[in-house]
Amino acid sequence: MSWQTYVDDHLMCDIDGQGQHLTAAAIVGHDGSVWAQSASFPQFKSEEINGIMKDFDEPGHLAPTGLHLGGTKYMVIQGEPGAVIRGKKMSWQVYVDEHLMCEIEGNHLTSAAIIGQDGSVWAQSQNFPQLKPEEVAGIVGDFADPGTLAPTGLYIGGTKYMVIQGEPGAVIRGKKGPGGVTVKKTGMALVIGIYDEPMTPGQCNMIVERLGDYLIDQGL
Repeated sequence: MSWQTYVDDHLMCDIDGQGQHLTAAAIVGHDGSVWAQSASFPQFKSEEINGIMKDFDEPGHLAPTGLHLGGTKYMVIQGEPGAVIRGKKMSWQVYVDEHLMCEIEGNHLTSAAIIGQDGSVWAQSQNFPQLKPEEVAGIVGDFADPGTLAPTGLYIGGTKYMVIQGEPGAVIRGKKGPGGVTVKKTGMALVIGIYDEPMTPGQCNMIVERLGDYLIDQGL
């Protein structure tokens, strides 16, 4: 039996007799060599295969940049580390624009971002302040050792927030006058929302933590 038969008869097959088929499929060697593919499978680049192989070796490697295949970008969602990578055609920016900067009871966050725990910006609203490396390091440090930010305060883009009650190791909350900030830690990222009146602290918490919990459920 040829490799092409596996693609044609086993990957491009009808599923459940409902006339549903994959759009395209292929079997590719770890070195990027094509063993067999459907007629419509996109031509991928060597760096795309290299990225996939690196993510299998170092799970999470593709999360910040996305999974690219034939020039198309897929957001990495929950898979099986070292065994299965799954992607969905949606960008991190959509999560910021539609899930963090959304309206809640007529109010919106002032700004929001999803940041990698290494400080890399995955997506942010237009007016999100530029984080300094030491600010990200301080946030990550407080998640690892809760309470370390309390004496000095939480800094976001040079603005100081007084640390108030959060959830040790999971959520850091800060207050500055009538506004404040909520930071939710996921497996790979930091979800940050900044608010001011008339938005309430509870509304900010709900928006940020709801998205953070979803990303955790997705293995992100």
